[in-house]
Amino acid sequence: MVLEISPSILHFLLLGLQLSISVCSPITSQRDGGLEELGNLQERQSGNSFFSVLGIGGLGDGSTHPRLEIRELEQNADQWNVYLLGLRRFQNMSQSDKLSYYQIAGIHGRPYIAWDGVQQVAGGFGGYCIHGSNIFPTWHRPYLALFEEILYLNARQVVSEFPSGPIKDRFTNALSTLRMPYWDWAAVPPSDQGTLPFSLRRPTVEVTLPSGTATIPNPLFSYTFHPLNKNDMGGSGNFATWPSTIRNPSSNDVNAASRIDLVANQMDSARPNLQSRVFNILSMHHDYGSISNDGSPGDSLESVHDAIHNTVGSGGHMGEVPFSAFDPIFWLHHTNIDRMLAIWQALNPDSYVTPMAQPYSTFSSPPQVVKDVNSPLQPFHRNDMGDFWTSETTRSTIAFGYTYTELVGLNGNDTPGLINRINTLYGPNATPQKRTILLTDGELVERSTLKSRGIAGAASFSLGRQYTANIKVRKFGLDGSFNVYVFLGEKPGSDPRKWISESSFVGMSGIFAAANPDSRKLKIEANGVVPLTPILETKVGTSQLQSLKEGVVGKYLKNNLRWRISTLDGKEILVENAPGFQLSILWSEVEPAKSASEFPKVVGDCHILMEATDGRPGGFQRGDTL
Repeated sequence: MVLEISPSILHFLLLGLQLSISVCSPITSQRDGGLEELGNLQERQSGNSFFSVLGIGGLGDGSTHPRLEIRELEQNADQWNVYLLGLRRFQNMSQSDKLSYYQIAGIHGRPYIAWDGVQQVAGGFGGYCIHGSNIFPTWHRPYLALFEEILYLNARQVVSEFPSGPIKDRFTNALSTLRMPYWDWAAVPPSDQGTLPFSLRRPTVEVTLPSGTATIPNPLFSYTFHPLNKNDMGGSGNFATWPSTIRNPSSNDVNAASRIDLVANQMDSARPNLQSRVFNILSMHHDYGSISNDGSPGDSLESVHDAIHNTVGSGGHMGEVPFSAFDPIFWLHHTNIDRMLAIWQALNPDSYVTPMAQPYSTFSSPPQVVKDVNSPLQPFHRNDMGDFWTSETTRSTIAFGYTYTELVGLNGNDTPGLINRINTLYGPNATPQKRTILLTDGELVERSTLKSRGIAGAASFSLGRQYTANIKVRKFGLDGSFNVYVFLGEKPGSDPRKWISESSFVGMSGIFAAANPDSRKLKIEANGVVPLTPILETKVGTSQLQSLKEGVVGKYLKNNLRWRISTLDGKEILVENAPGFQLSILWSEVEPAKSASEFPKVVGDCHILMEATDGRPGGFQRGDTL
């Protein structure tokens, strides 16, 4: 009898053999090339050059396991060790390997080269990443699965190199359910921590190697280019000189350092409004088209996503589209966005991708092409025949062998049970998450008490009204990313870098954009939201407002609401100099939830609160249209 083996199975048999015989150390002073042959191995199968993205589910027994919040993963010491070593080994792969951290990160933006045989099209610009699009969330799903798959292969190789014994057995067991983690920047953090986990802030980390315990550079803190190819990074400017990824850079010099404590404090200030935005999207928005991207008025997963990029980057890699994926925090952030999409899908199973003309070009797609649920998510192949993943084939996370904790253990269509979990995480009575870890003395930085500044999370809607500051602006009008800040009370100071810490700060909407000449001609609009209801409810509770009736709120906002714009490097942009900028206040009646297993419901239509902005620069004026 002749045993026939399909090309895909043969690929993974050969892959397992290749990994098992590698003898490279997971952490060395030299760059690890242990997986460099993986690409060539794949190219030899069936005589083609496609790499089939199967996710971790395609590497083992096909089991589905949840991706965990990073603090939760850290509580499992063995799994945490395997994850860190796998990520470090992944980052150390030769940058010439198409399955290296460098080239997979480069799919998103720079260095603007073809990946897995998907060539640049006429009129194509930038990287493959798709923003401002109906397939923005779904394009990133196979992208994350690809990253997770190669991360897992590196982690598996790390474990294989430990000598036989109890430690290797423990790490093998830890590997069996490993999935890459996410960073939940919207939930109330553990009481002894800030929004930015300490694991993302420390430059070094202690791990267990085959040779014993050692301190290594933290692969979650930064990625070091090896080498830094200036041409790949645009040839000039900061990103062509910085040898490692950086967050909120201390200067523009080659030796600039990340000001990570500033990032941590900014995230603490931004988090309550992010909680409100996430809760509103999950609880009261039921149309996929509107929550999928920032091209439509109102809030979206993309707009919330932009705020994190800009706040963490603050002039560094995360704040610039072409370079953001090189920062390790990118993957934790986007995994959280994918998680929110998966939760939203479970709550709204009948709404999904509908056709939409793409507003601007990518590396593999010209502008104005209509994409739908069956459009290829390039450059991610799903089989040996060269077929691509689509929004339809990636509709379920189970296709890649993962899920999320919030979706585990629900019986059938247990929508009330899921709603209860979302209320616990992001609702008005949300409490600190029990994801506490032990820190060594002196590692925990003291933080400002946000409650004393009157910053609230999600609204209760007990007063029957919802108010939002709706923002629209030309996405590419300022040649890069920028932020719109909203204040209630005293005028903010003259230093934009301190606006987010002002006592009157309410929230921020980020515009995450790369300079794109084609898009500039098209005058593409981006939208964002800053919820006002939580802070207004607080004002009523302290007798600074009599009620949330629109007449009362209109007068209050006219005298107290302010807005400002700045670039990520801290330069203020006058509102009148931001093309297409407009801020409007919308209000609607809301029926509050009656139990922890219900969401609030919008009643009737939304209305423009004209009095709040009329006659003010950048404000919605009488006669304008939304």
